[in-house]
Amino acid sequence: MSVEPFSPIGALGRLNPFHWSAGLVLRGLAELEVADHLAAGPRTAAELAVLVGAHAPSLERFLRVCVLHGAVEPAPDGAFALTADGHLLRSDVPSLRGFVIAVNAPGMTRPWERVADVVRTGRPATEDVWGVDHWEYYATHPDEGRYYAQTCASLAEEAGRALAASVGFDGVRTLVDVGGGPGAALAAVLHAHPHVTGVVQELPWAVPHVHELLAAERLAHRVEVVTGDFRAGVPAGGDAYLLKNVLCDLDDDAAAALLRRCRDAAGPDVPVWVLDWEYGPQTSHVHANDVEFMVLSGGRARSRAEYADLLRGAGFAAVRQLRLAGWERAPIALVEARRDPNSVRPDRTELP
Repeated sequence: MSVEPFSPIGALGRLNPFHWSAGLVLRGLAELEVADHLAAGPRTAAELAVLVGAHAPSLERFLRVCVLHGAVEPAPDGAFALTADGHLLRSDVPSLRGFVIAVNAPGMTRPWERVADVVRTGRPATEDVWGVDHWEYYATHPDEGRYYAQTCASLAEEAGRALAASVGFDGVRTLVDVGGGPGAALAAVLHAHPHVTGVVQELPWAVPHVHELLAAERLAHRVEVVTGDFRAGVPAGGDAYLLKNVLCDLDDDAAAALLRRCRDAAGPDVPVWVLDWEYGPQTSHVHANDVEFMVLSGGRARSRAEYADLLRGAGFAAVRQLRLAGWERAPIALVEARRDPNSVRPDRTELP
């Protein structure tokens, strides 16, 4: 392979080490709420500066970079207009605004500064950076926690609708959503199946966001909210259990321990549904997600076979892959497992 003469400018165009700034630009646009003020039509930077409380010359320079990233586009007379993707940053409609702010906020970006250390050691960086793990961080950073909850909700609602259409709920009276975020996936299931009630287990900092979402969805009377850490225990008595995008945040040992807790909380014929990122052989955005989990929490994306192995190792006998309605091409695994009645409980010890 021939090597072209080194050109710094040409190399920067190919390698693009400034790619990190794209997320921060979109975060800034979201925080300024520019999209809200452009929703009705184009405006100049000077007009927007008055509305968002910004320095007009700086805002104009900033908006030109936002054009580069596809959120706004030039309009006649020096104005700027919102693109279709730019509408995803609005605060007054369902959008990805909270997601964009959360994933580009310090809780997620600062650990990435130590990605080389993570690769060297195999240990996540969050605790080294902040002194607490990925989940505890949001207890002391409530503004970021609010946006993180919005992130979970924006991704979970659609997944919940797909789950509701993919598995049988006829025999399910109570669905336990373990580490369920604000409860958006559970809410989607309850809307689709009016006979089902729910339980959401979440950490103390997240519980107010659960109550807020359930009130907005008019489902508070059908859901019990349990404050607790699934690393210590899981609510018992459910007719089905859901782990949606939970195992991806855990390493294999922690994931196996959680599955054993779910096994013991569930009855012998109670299904446990794992809905999570699927890691395949072809390079895709899931590989980027996988490294994100590695950096932030020590977790990982897994293949369907790896999910099945984890479940069987945790004492689940009947493990089967299910089709996720409408998401057949998505890199998402849906695995159902039921407890092996002959498996050893963790409070028993096998003697040699």
